[in-house]
Amino acid sequence: MTLSPEILTAPAQESFGNAGNPSSPTVQPKETGIISLEGLALQNGLMPVTLLRDSCTPEAERLVRKLGRVPQVADPWLPVTTLGPLLVMAHCNPRGSDLWGVPPGLVLRVLINADQYQRTRKDLVQRLSAQPIAPSNPFETMQLPRFADLGADGTFNWLLQNYPYEQNDLIRLKGFYDAAIEKKGSLGIPDFNAVQRHLGVALHFMATEGRTLCFSAQEAPRQNFFPIPLLERHNVYPLFIGKHIVYLLSETSDCYAFEDEWLSLGSQPVRIITVMADPASIRDAIGRSAANLDTSGVQAAENLSASVTNLEGVIDISPEDMAAVNPANPEHDPEQLLHWALFTSIRCRASDLHLEKFYNLVRFRARLDGNLKTILTAPDHLINRFVALIKNYAGMSQNRQDAQDGRFAIGIGRRRVDVRVAAVPTRREFQKIIMRFLDKQDGVKRLADFNLSQRQLDILNRTMSRDQGLILVTGPTGSGKTTTLYALLNSVNEEGVNIQTIEDPIEYEVEGINQTQTNPVHGLDFAHGLRALLRADPDIILIGESRDAETAGSAVNAALTGHLVLTTLHANDSLRAVSRLLSMGVEKYLLADSLALSQAQRLARRLCGYCKRPEPAPQEVQEMMYRQGVITQPLANPIFVSAGCGECHGTGYSGRVALMEVCEMNSDLRDLIEEAAPMSAMRAAAFKNGFKSLYQEGLIQVIAGHTTLDEIKCLAYTAQ
Repeated sequence: MTLSPEILTAPAQESFGNAGNPSSPTVQPKETGIISLEGLALQNGLMPVTLLRDSCTPEAERLVRKLGRVPQVADPWLPVTTLGPLLVMAHCNPRGSDLWGVPPGLVLRVLINADQYQRTRKDLVQRLSAQPIAPSNPFETMQLPRFADLGADGTFNWLLQNYPYEQNDLIRLKGFYDAAIEKKGSLGIPDFNAVQRHLGVALHFMATEGRTLCFSAQEAPRQNFFPIPLLERHNVYPLFIGKHIVYLLSETSDCYAFEDEWLSLGSQPVRIITVMADPASIRDAIGRSAANLDTSGVQAAENLSASVTNLEGVIDISPEDMAAVNPANPEHDPEQLLHWALFTSIRCRASDLHLEKFYNLVRFRARLDGNLKTILTAPDHLINRFVALIKNYAGMSQNRQDAQDGRFAIGIGRRRVDVRVAAVPTRREFQKIIMRFLDKQDGVKRLADFNLSQRQLDILNRTMSRDQGLILVTGPTGSGKTTTLYALLNSVNEEGVNIQTIEDPIEYEVEGINQTQTNPVHGLDFAHGLRALLRADPDIILIGESRDAETAGSAVNAALTGHLVLTTLHANDSLRAVSRLLSMGVEKYLLADSLALSQAQRLARRLCGYCKRPEPAPQEVQEMMYRQGVITQPLANPIFVSAGCGECHGTGYSGRVALMEVCEMNSDLRDLIEEAAPMSAMRAAAFKNGFKSLYQEGLIQVIAGHTTLDEIKCLAYTAQ
């Protein structure tokens, strides 16, 4: 791609700040006729980038308001996104000068084409005209230290002391950093990435004074140049593909193994320049690029008629074979269609896949971000064949009358996904199959991965440091209770701690934790398993679920005898878990003495970061937020609404965010539990201690721009 002289030197149509100031010196027209974007980038030591959106992200806009001032030339560098504490700024002219007053050591510069520069610039002018940026900023005159002399640790400590973090973010970062230092002594790039995504990469960029190319894989566009399995095997992703050079996102600077395999496939050699990125974000980019939701195999639900018609294994699914499957083609056999449905569900990060009869069809519905969507339909005479294949994979009986459970595993390249299978008999001797995916690639979450407030983080850390007590995590099926429990266990998974679990089934396999699977055939249920675990000298015990009075009573007794016990319970909110246990026969004085923490949680769909649209918060919404106690003054920043784009398949949402209602027990609540006080009295006492309901936590996520009011309206019954 070459840049024409007319485009590269075209004058700006609208101006920032003082329109009379001269533009930056431009590349000469003679050069632009022969130099492509990748050539300009190579000559100037910058990265060429094709932005996913022609606008500035909300995070970048907030950061430039903190660090910068209104630009003083008509064509400044444009803030487009962030990389940890760094502001990423883009220009079509490598000789551009105005960085909005942001200290150069806190800026990562990239090159974009002139068309995209003008579109992004126009969007920024419109946004800043509605809410102008300050004409000056004290950071412009700040003298930055030489980060190369400080190293990553010293640079991070400088950021803690000088960077304009929000107070809650500052306390949280320092807490995670101190905890990591206490465990490991010194931190490397992966450790800092664990403290905050992209933080280690940003610190490395700062410590090398920009000599190492770095970028966020979240901002990389989709690609079809390299085979997805090849990228997965080496965990790399192309940021920019030029005529002669590929800028390749990688967690290391060594990509020789990738180049060797690429050439061994008979491909043409290309020059590869590595760009450092967070490995987790690279995996996300690969998954996003591969998540192509093709619904061509779904028959329209019109004019349909009703008709009557061993051990865990690893099922290998080849991405190359799946690329050749057209779900609308009737010539494919049932096993190919089943593999395609499984493959597509996993690629699109579905949590479940449902197989069921629907009129004269059999349909596959994947649960994407909490909602079911049909991804494949087939003639109904194939349903028994589909069911038989799945049951064969899971080692289940072919009996149609019994409800059954099983599991198998799917291998896609280096990726391993466990599948829990449930078969439920339905009318006319048909069966419905439900498959839940447990992705081993994602691994166990860390507390740092959740959007926790400092209050929530302090309570969880304080509770997990206890030597005994009962921790309850409540919520409906599929609300992420097990994920939260394992994040809590992972925070204390150390050599000096003996952690034992009894689960049905074991969802995450974690080294350092002794996990036991219930086995009804041999009489090993939760209650009997817990009694056996008490003889295993445990410090911390995880009980998968307190399903009955015997298990609940055993959990309370274990918490009273010197053990920290974690378990899940089905209850509407954190305080109703108390009445639930009392109704199961637990003595109120025992519960008052043992209960340390009760937490309720839900999952709300997360706004797509590529297309969410800012809107001013209406007056009635702000008044409601004020009544709920989540704001004390009018909102200065907009809230966000969903829009829809290709990255989120037009839904406006991508992924989910956890809403956590955390209630720590204190003396007042214990007295009320022992008195069997009404729920209203317990809620009043909790609110006095800083407690926030699920609805309040949802409103906080709305203000932060992570979700929408529509997503949390179902929680209004928990409002204050």
